[in-house]
Amino acid sequence: MKKKYGVGGMSCAACALGIEKSVSKVDGVREVSVSLMDKSMTVDFSDASLESEICAAVTRLGYTVCQYGEEGEQVAETDRLKRRFLLSLAFLIPLLWFSMGGMIGLPQPALPGSVTVQLVLSAAIIAINRRFFVKGALALWKRVPNMDTLVALASFVAFSYSFVVTVLIYAGGSGYMVFYEASAMVLTLVTLGKYLEEKSKSRTGREIEDLVKMMPDSVRVVREGAEVIISAKELVVGDIFVVREGDRLPADGIVTEGTAFLDTSAITGEFVPAEVGEGSAVVSGSMVRGGYLRVRAEKVGEETAFARVVEMVRSASSSKAPVQKIADKIAGVFVPIVTGIALVTFLLWLLIGKDVGLAFRYGVSVLVISCPCALGLATPVAVMAAAGKGASLGVLFKDAESIETLSKANCLLIDKTATLTEGTPVVTAFINLSNKEDRDILSLVRAAEEGSAHPLAECIKAYCGETDRRADAFEYLPGRGGIADIEGARYYIGNAALLPFSPDRDWEDRYLGSTVVYFADDRALLAVFVLSDTLKPYARETLAFLRERGMREVMLTGDNLRAAQMLAQQVGLSEYRAEMLPEEKATVAAEYRAQGYVVAMTGDGINDSPALKTADVGIAMGSGTDVAIDTADVVLKSGRIDALADAALLARKTFRVIKGNLFWAFFYNVVAIPVAAGAFASLGLSLTPTISAAAMSLSSLFVVTNALRINGYKSAFPRAISERETDSLDRISKGETRENKEEYDMCFKKTNVTVLTVEGMMCEHCKARVEKALSAVEGVTKVKVDLAKKKAAVYGDARAEDLIAAVREAGYEASL
Repeated sequence: MKKKYGVGGMSCAACALGIEKSVSKVDGVREVSVSLMDKSMTVDFSDASLESEICAAVTRLGYTVCQYGEEGEQVAETDRLKRRFLLSLAFLIPLLWFSMGGMIGLPQPALPGSVTVQLVLSAAIIAINRRFFVKGALALWKRVPNMDTLVALASFVAFSYSFVVTVLIYAGGSGYMVFYEASAMVLTLVTLGKYLEEKSKSRTGREIEDLVKMMPDSVRVVREGAEVIISAKELVVGDIFVVREGDRLPADGIVTEGTAFLDTSAITGEFVPAEVGEGSAVVSGSMVRGGYLRVRAEKVGEETAFARVVEMVRSASSSKAPVQKIADKIAGVFVPIVTGIALVTFLLWLLIGKDVGLAFRYGVSVLVISCPCALGLATPVAVMAAAGKGASLGVLFKDAESIETLSKANCLLIDKTATLTEGTPVVTAFINLSNKEDRDILSLVRAAEEGSAHPLAECIKAYCGETDRRADAFEYLPGRGGIADIEGARYYIGNAALLPFSPDRDWEDRYLGSTVVYFADDRALLAVFVLSDTLKPYARETLAFLRERGMREVMLTGDNLRAAQMLAQQVGLSEYRAEMLPEEKATVAAEYRAQGYVVAMTGDGINDSPALKTADVGIAMGSGTDVAIDTADVVLKSGRIDALADAALLARKTFRVIKGNLFWAFFYNVVAIPVAAGAFASLGLSLTPTISAAAMSLSSLFVVTNALRINGYKSAFPRAISERETDSLDRISKGETRENKEEYDMCFKKTNVTVLTVEGMMCEHCKARVEKALSAVEGVTKVKVDLAKKKAAVYGDARAEDLIAAVREAGYEASL
């Protein structure tokens, strides 16, 4: 069985490695992994009875252990460190007065009295920070020394030396120097550094915490016909819960009553709210932007989509990237090596200079300046930041290895259907070849297709709209189409093989890569419908974006060669392979890997799963099958293809930060230790233990702060309207004010979009006419028409009056 625990009190990578080493010695433990950033331990063990022994192995080292998720019951580590620092500072200030005040003319008591006060004050600071000594000693006793061991050793040596000198001073000795302030300063500065580090680490993982805080603590449910409020934890499958504007859904379920606009950005990264109504499936974490819903809970607690997203993000945050293994190996032997260097430094300076005080100063400086924390934090802080930021963009990394591998990917294999395209055919062209009005022909086609259950018939019916006409008889001929008798006339709708005559033009050649459906009577061809699987928004731009950044791109599809050629031309791809079976896609992935490429495969279906697994990193569309999602290493939760660019760029930025952190961690220790040891003293460059302690704290802080840059990543293709701007629009709809109107105008000026209400649209044909009319207006870059809502979103710099005029010329009414 595998279980996750929360672990408190860790201060560096050596702590995590020490816990791993200790727990792995327990008989029955198969694998153990400790995350310093996530403060967690995942253990795979053979029997539940071993749990108490595993926890005991952790507590014997001086750390706390609890069930994962219950850490909130403990006192926050940040608050504890803050109190320790402030108390230490309160004693350190007078200590510095007595130890260094004489240098700037401050009044000082006689030497015996001064050193006595310093002894008492430094002892108080040691008592306040006794955790360093307790944990450091325990770690040393268990042969897993860590940073606490180094700090405690440095402070203890300084205090012990000073205490001996104090005794000699009371015995009448003179010319001695005490280092009480060094002993106390080391503890105080390291505590300050750890406090700042904890604060920064909490900011690094804020995206994850923001996700967790989104879920409501209570929920309104229907019990015996009345609404009552219960704890969200008490919600069970089958409960009917109620959500109103501003509420978040606490569970996955099916809408039983009401309509609303749902913002699913917490799950998918998609900021544009979607309309849902009775019978719609909804997911936890979605926010009601307007409306009212009653929902029957289908999945609650840890089974919800939201909980799975959070767990996936947390798992990725606590996993280890391959590059971290190098740092872990070094951190594992770091403390013994540094202790040895400090001892050699002390002995060499004692032999060279015959000065115990000077030798002591350099030896303690080596102990204090060495920083295993920077090595241990270099990778995990960046991984945690990337996992959290990715989740906010709808990109879920399953582990740290997937981030590292994707950052190195230079070959993208990409599926066509439902990955580059929407996956469902729509009518993209309608050619009326008769002398009848379009609406009359569309009415006849709708009546002819009414009895057909073919998927293409459904697309055509949606395009034609409703009609009162009915077919007197209908016959479906497999592989060809349907024949319908309507109002005494016979009509044919299907492919060319169905027609009683040959078409006068080769429409298939004219519309290569699309499906052509003919509508005819016994004498002539009346109309032609062209059906195509349309590209997803930003598909062309995404591929161009990645291609410019050195990615080789190859489209793999099970579709025919002609369809593959046409789509490849649309998106600007020069390499593609058609009519591929699932195992052939996997073979292609293996071929490119053999050529030295780091291969990323993107797909959505069961047929893509073998290739997703064969590639170095598999990327699944969140709108795809569960098999593909389970097989992949990265999930684009929104199903948007432009999220692929975000995944790749975020991975690259994260790995740059990791490499920068590791370089700094190695560089710092390689340079700082010789300087602290006095190797450059002849050049006037040397450090005191106090300065060394400050440098060590700043080193860890630098690594954590550097990782915060990942949180500043901006999406490659920003969404049309941000969450903040959606809030503004909601406020305007409730009551327009001058301030809100200005904010509204700013939103649309920023996004260059004009929203029109269009009256008179009845069917998909009407929708197509409006889109065509608006697209022809100068300055328009994109048009999106929603037939159900009677809305048209027009992107670009066109004037509103020109857009309204274009719609009216097309035969419809428009208004802002």
